[in-house]
Amino acid sequence: MTADYRPPTFWEQSRIQIRVIWALVMREMITRFGREGLGVLWMMAEPAMFVVGVMIIFSHTESKAKYSVAEYLAVSYPTLLFWRNTASRVIKAIEYNRSLLHHKPIRPIDILYSRIILEFAGATASFLLLYTVLVVIGICQLPADPLSMILGYFLVVWFSFNFVMTMAALSEMSEAVERVSHVILYLMIPFSGVFIPTYVLPPRIAELLTYFPLVDAVEYFHYGYYGDRMPTLYYLGYTVTVLLFFTLFALSIAHIAIRRVQLN
Repeated sequence: MTADYRPPTFWEQSRIQIRVIWALVMREMITRFGREGLGVLWMMAEPAMFVVGVMIIFSHTESKAKYSVAEYLAVSYPTLLFWRNTASRVIKAIEYNRSLLHHKPIRPIDILYSRIILEFAGATASFLLLYTVLVVIGICQLPADPLSMILGYFLVVWFSFNFVMTMAALSEMSEAVERVSHVILYLMIPFSGVFIPTYVLPPRIAELLTYFPLVDAVEYFHYGYYGDRMPTLYYLGYTVTVLLFFTLFALSIAHIAIRRVQLN
């Protein structure tokens, strides 16, 4: 006599999916960086080298502020890596890894989650490593308000998650999105809050830019780091509200795209 089938509980299913996502993260790491131990170090070194290169290029620019251009870019530029680098990794990720879906435990969304986690982990690790080194050698300082800086960092990550999920979903629904994705990413740079702080802009333009939640998040991140050394402009309640709706939109459109993939 066979035992009655009992479907897995929510927690059991969650543990299974966590193991699946972790396995996909490991697979992606091996594919990109190889099996050697240096691969993990390269995951942190690659974005850090990019940030250092940008710092060197712009460090000769004169600044009349209470901080150097190198310090500003060292703190600001890593926030751009989350949404820009990750978006390029999730475009058509499900389509290119369709063979993995023959394994029953693997869901299409797990492929996206694994790539997002890997990119976010690499960007965070490289920022912490580079920031620590720059504090030691005197280019950067300790944050004026660590909690606000952490919250601002979280808001940037939150926006980036929503943005890359939306880009991934749209790319699965239309070939045109894949073709214009690089153009979209370049056009977003002026609205990233990275290269130009809002206080140097005309007040009307600065006010308009803060309607874009990424600028608000980066400004609050700047507030946490600089404190009184840099004037900042942000509306925290507005940013959180917009990001909540953005999350609902991103997850909804991802669900629609995944349904299309499954039907095909």
